[in-house]
Amino acid sequence: MYAPVHNCTNINSHTARLIRSQSSDRPKVPCVLPQQNLSRCRQQLRSPLARCHPLARRGGVSVQCSSGLVVREESTGVEFPEVTTLWEGGKMRSMGAGVRAKKFAFVPVKVYAVTVYVEAEKAARELGVRQRGGFFDDNRDEDFTLALVDGAFAKALVVQLVRKVEGKQFYEALEEALAPRLRLAGDTGSLAKFGDFLSGRSLEKGTAIILFYRVEGVLEVALMPPGSSDYSQAKPELRVESPMLCRALFEVYMGSDSIVPHARAAWAGGARTLLSSEQVRRDTRKSGS
Repeated sequence: MYAPVHNCTNINSHTARLIRSQSSDRPKVPCVLPQQNLSRCRQQLRSPLARCHPLARRGGVSVQCSSGLVVREESTGVEFPEVTTLWEGGKMRSMGAGVRAKKFAFVPVKVYAVTVYVEAEKAARELGVRQRGGFFDDNRDEDFTLALVDGAFAKALVVQLVRKVEGKQFYEALEEALAPRLRLAGDTGSLAKFGDFLSGRSLEKGTAIILFYRVEGVLEVALMPPGSSDYSQAKPELRVESPMLCRALFEVYMGSDSIVPHARAAWAGGARTLLSSEQVRRDTRKSGS
């Protein structure tokens, strides 16, 4: 019931005829084949027609490429695999992408693109349970994103830098929002471990920072060098046992005072899509088809 990842580089003549026979007014996002010009394809993805495609989503466009589906954060051009695995848990699905910008001399400067991954099947089932309990009756974005934060499934924030940043700068930008939450919980030691890990590191443009929230309330952090997108090859360098740090960190991104509000809207949309898939799965099972 969850959309598979297809490789679209080999299309036989019969399939090609079927494709040509489809309605000409259906919006299409072309596959990125190795022999095609990628920049031309990206120009087409920016068109109004591409944004109407069923794979388009707020805060990122999901497109078919030769290596599978990717979620593209449009303002930065950063692409995340739509489906991936990490060093633990099952298949993870991106809920959408957004951009983090900071103002320097009153001018917004893009710092990184960010996505949220969740274990899709477990998340969909839990969202279905919550919906049947009336949790989403008001249809608020915050209810959907906090359901992802609270859910009993693995989840991860993946940040990809679009400019060089010192680790200390990256941490201090988060510390401002994290420190009050952890002081109330009496857990500033966990925050200090997180800060010590990042301080002193120079994070080059293109570096990916993976913040993995394990079900048991453990935060694991991995860094991947520029050009790497196979997150299954990442190895965590930091492990902090702190349910409070995990929740506070994800609330900073996904809560009501999100530091990436446009991304939060995209993630709520991704949660609604998962919920719709779960409803279809349940209806299909009930009908016996």
